[in-house]
Amino acid sequence: MNVEAQSRREALAARYNLPAQPEWQQFLNHFDLSEGFALVVLLVLDADGAELCHAELEKQLRQEGKKLLSLEVPGPDDLRNLPSRLLAERLPMDAGGLWIAAAIPEYAGDFSAWLEAWQFALARLNPLRNDIRRQFNCSLIFVGAPWLQETMREISPDIWSVRTLVARIEPQAKPQTPSSASQTPSSSSTESSGGGDPLFALQEAEKLRDVPGKEQVLARLLHRAGEGFANRNDWRSAEKTYTESLTLKQHAGAPPESQLATLHALTWTCLMLGQARRSSDYAQSALALAQQTGNRSSEGIAHNHLGLAHYSLGDARKAIEFYEQSLVIAREIGDRRGEGSALGNLGLSYTALGDARKAIEFHEQALVIDREIGDRRGEGTDLGNLGIAYWNLGDARKAIEFYEQQLVIAREIGDRHGESNALGNFGNAHCSLGDARKAIEFYEQQLVIAREIGDQRGEGSGLGNLGIAYDNLGDARKAIEFYEQQIVIVREIGDRRGEGNALFNSALAHYSLGNRVEAVTRAEAALKIYEAIEDPNTPQVRAKLAEWRAATA
Repeated sequence: MNVEAQSRREALAARYNLPAQPEWQQFLNHFDLSEGFALVVLLVLDADGAELCHAELEKQLRQEGKKLLSLEVPGPDDLRNLPSRLLAERLPMDAGGLWIAAAIPEYAGDFSAWLEAWQFALARLNPLRNDIRRQFNCSLIFVGAPWLQETMREISPDIWSVRTLVARIEPQAKPQTPSSASQTPSSSSTESSGGGDPLFALQEAEKLRDVPGKEQVLARLLHRAGEGFANRNDWRSAEKTYTESLTLKQHAGAPPESQLATLHALTWTCLMLGQARRSSDYAQSALALAQQTGNRSSEGIAHNHLGLAHYSLGDARKAIEFYEQSLVIAREIGDRRGEGSALGNLGLSYTALGDARKAIEFHEQALVIDREIGDRRGEGTDLGNLGIAYWNLGDARKAIEFYEQQLVIAREIGDRHGESNALGNFGNAHCSLGDARKAIEFYEQQLVIAREIGDQRGEGSGLGNLGIAYDNLGDARKAIEFYEQQIVIVREIGDRRGEGNALFNSALAHYSLGNRVEAVTRAEAALKIYEAIEDPNTPQVRAKLAEWRAATA
């Protein structure tokens, strides 16, 4: 997809904000629940709305190993011949739906021709209702402008009587931009960024509990709920629903693509919860299944996720091995987005190894790709990563230049997560320059955004950063206040690494105040967490604890 097409698609997605629309959730829910023939009528304003809905439904069906097939109707004459073309169709067993779209708004110059074509086709379809029902074992999706509903009802009452669902999708009054990934090594996960209302999905799932033969349908609804929770940064709830979904899919023998979608989602969710070892286990399972079924795209994602898990465990060299394999696959299958993700993650790994110049080479390659494919969000992340690399070279002023570019892009595209990340990076840079008060200004802005968008992980990070900044100013008591707030949040979301960091930082602050018993207690709690998750800070905390114990003996 070229830059112009990518920008257009992003603007369209923001304009419609499908995950927030209840009717879209009901539309997707139909494909989770339906078996055999169904007639679905999807009403959209124009061809752009139809194109967006087609892309999102195709993505959803692909996760379940199904295909969304299309019967193209480029002109009115093609639509007039729809009945004979339908009866001549022979769909494969993995067909999840047949898409028939001609969404012509009433203001279109050729509206009269399209209206007559729909009327002619529907009149000829009306007596063929039973023939069509016998021929198709999947959903027929008629996609048209809103006026199609009344036309079908009047011209084709027999066809209208067997409709299963009518969904009307319109742009939202206040468009929202989908959430972006946080400033962690990027993921090429196949999961959608939406997910919709998780509670709606759970309500539908409850109707199917303990119903024999409905395990796979229940699993799909639970997966959808997981996506919704993940979109709200409620990672603990996402983990719970994804785990149950995976168990059901595995026991029911769901298609490999369906199992892989949930395995990838669980891998990422565990990373967000600071459970790197568990994330690695899920990624290994995904890799084995992808290799077994020859799914190169999922194999590349699994390698990337394994790299993320080992990076989180402090083993940057092992992470690089996985990222390099992910890069090879992405280039082999022509996945430019996956290629950029692998390059960016390689850059972060080399930064962690102290080779910032090597990191810059990879981030610059990633930046070229993201600009080439028109991925503005990815471009912003690359610029932020370049800033981090220059910061690690000791060039904080150069880093700030990149953070400024990152912030501009985030605000241009309405990426609130990216904006929060950029502000946090600004704060880190000013901290390294010794200007803690300026850093606090940026951290406070970061914290405001994180709270506005419900990003509890970002909120915890912002509170921890504020604690460090006040500690640098010599105000240990104020620092402890922020660490205490951070501890509450990270425990709530299950972020073990964040909890360990908050406990150890607060231990340092208490020790500076002379509260040595409290400092030792907190350091012991931090060490227990670090050891459990194999955090690279473990030796440092263990040594500091030994020093304090010796001093208080």
